[in-house]
Amino acid sequence: LFLFGGKEKSGKSMMLLQVAVNMIRQKKKVLYIDSELNSRLFTARLLAHLTKTEFMVIKSGRYGKDVIDKVEQAIAWLKEREFTHIYLPSFDSQSLYTTVKRVSHTQGIDVLIVDYFKAGGSTEAYENYAELGKLTDMVKNQICGAMNIAGVGAVQLTHQGKIADSAKIGRNVSTVAFIQAKTPEEILADGEECGNTKLRVGINRNGRQQGDEEYIDLKFTGNLIRYDQAKQHTEQVPY
Repeated sequence: LFLFGGKEKSGKSMMLLQVAVNMIRQKKKVLYIDSELNSRLFTARLLAHLTKTEFMVIKSGRYGKDVIDKVEQAIAWLKEREFTHIYLPSFDSQSLYTTVKRVSHTQGIDVLIVDYFKAGGSTEAYENYAELGKLTDMVKNQICGAMNIAGVGAVQLTHQGKIADSAKIGRNVSTVAFIQAKTPEEILADGEECGNTKLRVGINRNGRQQGDEEYIDLKFTGNLIRYDQAKQHTEQVPY
């Protein structure tokens, strides 16, 4: 179970969407559980990413033939893939487990994506810390482990940049990578070619984790719903 951690509006959902696309391109069967966006808005983001067209243009529906052709090609491509997006504005362990099992029987699942982990069906993550710990443990072991599938998700950070329930999440997941926008000073020091976003592996049971000053350089283009690996400001091994 691999989680991306980030503050509110830091691009966690866009990272998960891109992970989903990468898995679909590898012909994996993907289930995306979404507590944030209904399927219409998610699809608009997905089409913006696939067509490299600004999200607001896709969302408005007002675009020319060149974009129409790209959108139709993207939709045709998606229809050939085994991908399911389900909007669950609130869920608990039982409803999540039931949803995953239902899709597993109808489509099959290689990758489960959860956007994002909340406690007690609350609109605020970590309202009930004990329940959140149980939820992450259930997803890792009773779903991903028992079904032999990959799990990817997101958690929200506090304003101080910490996972509010770090002890329980850290104990129950495999890896957490923190997404953070670079400061203007960091962009200047690293160089613009090194991107505007940093990704730091802060909790890791699958390999080494990075120190506070270490990070992977990314370029984030929000209006295109897109992350690209940038030139690295230092050599990253094994990253």
